[in-house]
Amino acid sequence: MNKMDLNQIKHLLTKYFEGVTTLEEERLLQTYFTEEIEIPDELVSYRQQFVLLKVVADNKPDPKELELRIAAQIDNQTIIMQPVSYYRSLYRIMIAASIALLIGVSGILIYQNQKNSPKDTYNDPQLAYNEAQRALLYVSQKMNKGIKPLSNVAKINTGTDKLKSLGKLDESLGMLNLVSFINRSSNLKK
Repeated sequence: MNKMDLNQIKHLLTKYFEGVTTLEEERLLQTYFTEEIEIPDELVSYRQQFVLLKVVADNKPDPKELELRIAAQIDNQTIIMQPVSYYRSLYRIMIAASIALLIGVSGILIYQNQKNSPKDTYNDPQLAYNEAQRALLYVSQKMNKGIKPLSNVAKINTGTDKLKSLGKLDESLGMLNLVSFINRSSNLKK
């Protein structure tokens, strides 16, 4: 193409990217980029775009064929949706099996609980009371034996009772110091 044609192509490209070209102008651009052998380097990057547009336009499906393909897909979808009743029955069976499993497990747990429940070792309540009293007496004796060495701790507190009177003496000395301070300060004023 000559220089004027190149300027015309650049002008058409500008219009194309602004979205204001006519169908005839777009056909001119597509023909130029798909059929022209020598394209200037500055326009080579646009060639791929117009080649892809031509491939898509050439492979446009026939409307009748497209309609038949859509109808076939709808028929297949209908066939696929029919086995839902199978899944419903399977779902019901799974629910029934889980309920049966829960009942079985709870029955086993109840049986084990009854089997391992504590039983009375004495039939006579008075005999059971006497045995419990004997066990508690044994525990009490052992505790008293363990507490006996701690009785010396009370002796420590008796020594500190005498020191409380020293605290009162210390408080009285503090008051005397205050009084003597006041006397000294009043002597300084005279």
